[in-house]
Amino acid sequence: MSHMRYAWIALALFAGCSGATSPGTAEARYEEPEQAAPEGPEPKDALLPLSGRSIVSYNVENLFDTEDDPATNDDDFLPNGTYAWTAERYATKLKHLAEAIGWSADGAPALLGLVEVENRKVVAELAATGVLEQAGYIIVHHDSPDERGIDVALLVHPRYAEVMKEEALNVPLKGDHTRDVLYAQLRLAEGKELHVFVNHWPSKRDGAASVPKRMAAAGVVRQRVDALLKRDPDAQVLIMGDFNDAPGERSIQEGLGAACDANAQADLFDLMCMAQPAGHGSYNYQGEWSYLDQLIVSRAFLPKVKDAKAHWDGRLLFNHPRYGRSPDRSYAGESYKGGYSDHLPVVMRMR
Repeated sequence: MSHMRYAWIALALFAGCSGATSPGTAEARYEEPEQAAPEGPEPKDALLPLSGRSIVSYNVENLFDTEDDPATNDDDFLPNGTYAWTAERYATKLKHLAEAIGWSADGAPALLGLVEVENRKVVAELAATGVLEQAGYIIVHHDSPDERGIDVALLVHPRYAEVMKEEALNVPLKGDHTRDVLYAQLRLAEGKELHVFVNHWPSKRDGAASVPKRMAAAGVVRQRVDALLKRDPDAQVLIMGDFNDAPGERSIQEGLGAACDANAQADLFDLMCMAQPAGHGSYNYQGEWSYLDQLIVSRAFLPKVKDAKAHWDGRLLFNHPRYGRSPDRSYAGESYKGGYSDHLPVVMRMR
């Protein structure tokens, strides 16, 4: 029932309890005219606050469907491809990812940033799997110019946010292509706004030559953040995804200007270098854990965060014979392991 209908019921009860005017009084009682309850969706202020909820960012390690896309280089992830990517393996992958996300957020998160998804179809099928299905997520996704067809996406729980605007921010690179940065302007409870950026920056595969590529991605995000903060210094901003750099590296420190100290004179704060357990991270490279997956917030949003960290869960880890505890991934090289992802989800809990 809408808030407006409750208002008319309250008026009717009040009128019934007040009774008629006393005989001989000159004051006539004003009667509200009968009006029909408005039809249509619940009013926008019916959104629930984010308080107590979780926000998750997860690199899901090559979530491909089993169909050939002639516009991209997805041949490895076909039933007859290098990874023998069958319908059965795809179904297992969806099930495992939905489980991991549900474990990290104690249910369906209010917002879910996804990295390494092939297209909108796989995002929709993940959103319809397991504990995620009950949320009825709104999907924000745009196809990126990445040669393999790798994209990012955002799932928005309609009980907690409304998508007001969405845009793919292109990262210009000389002679190369990378994933667009996904930007979404969300409406929260009480008319508040949250500006969300989902990222998957260029990898370190080319060594030092790849640094300018991640700096270019950082510049695209920083430029838009500057515009938002110029218009509203108290803008709430959330930047998440796989940055392929750790919080202390140049693209984060210089490119984004994200601080690790809540008392710093900065306008962005990297939660993955604030009060983190020793030796933890979201990704293990040859025995060394680091936070390639990060959650970065603006000063106005920082006080609303209770904590943020990688979801270390024994069900998502295995004991590597050389590198110790590591994410239980789907593939090691071309060998199918049937795990979850080569990254752990990072989760932010709101106060």
